[in-house]
Amino acid sequence: MVVILMLKSKRLFLVVSLILSIFSSLAVVNADSTFIDKKNLDNGVININYNGDKQVAVKVIKDSVNYDYVLNGNNNIPLQGGNGKYDILLLENIGGTKYKQIAKESVELKLRNQDNVYLQSIQMIYWNENMQAIKKANELTKGLKTDSEKVKVIYDYIVNNIKYDHGKADNPGSNYIPNIDRTLSTKYGICYDYSSLFAAMLRSQGIPTKLVMGYKNNMDEYHAWNQVYIEDLGKWVTIDTTYDAALIKDNLKVNMIKSSSEYRIEKVY
Repeated sequence: MVVILMLKSKRLFLVVSLILSIFSSLAVVNADSTFIDKKNLDNGVININYNGDKQVAVKVIKDSVNYDYVLNGNNNIPLQGGNGKYDILLLENIGGTKYKQIAKESVELKLRNQDNVYLQSIQMIYWNENMQAIKKANELTKGLKTDSEKVKVIYDYIVNNIKYDHGKADNPGSNYIPNIDRTLSTKYGICYDYSSLFAAMLRSQGIPTKLVMGYKNNMDEYHAWNQVYIEDLGKWVTIDTTYDAALIKDNLKVNMIKSSSEYRIEKVY
């Protein structure tokens, strides 16, 4: 199997699209599952074990929904489509934008709590307890009891301290993945950085948080924001730290919780 990898720039950051083209003369179906580590499957995450020197990509398929990842550093891949069967394809670059399939495996996800996947460290929301951003989250939330309090104090910190990086928005680089400690230390980022930092800090506090990509109703650019499950409210809420940071910069009033009708979702991580 040969895969054509096409990169589409949408100003704020790059969105990766994998388009499968099957040529019988080149078809390779490798059932080798040694690349796909399922030890964290109970939390809705797989890990890709690849030690080669070529660029590799992963395609995750459930029903008619595909998620595509170009591996870049951390290789934790979420299975965020709910319980059921997933097909995992591992693809190795063979030159230019062409990839060949080197492994394929099907896995069955059976989570008791399907929100657990939104607590995990994954490729675009990578975090661990030793990172400065997580230490900051622990500091900010010390002594707080409710999710509402914890979400608000972390939200306030981000919208008042992180500034929008217009230069990076115009040219984020190929296959860009946020680094939450870099965002925290430079205090600059694009919407992808804002939403990754917010998600990581909240996940570290046991608060399920989604990184969402798509469009906001009064913005033309592709955008990223968050959905957060606040236990004491008993519901998921929409929060957009990038948008609110811009409003605060202009001394305008903000409401942390947004109406979901203002957003059109394309991808959820």
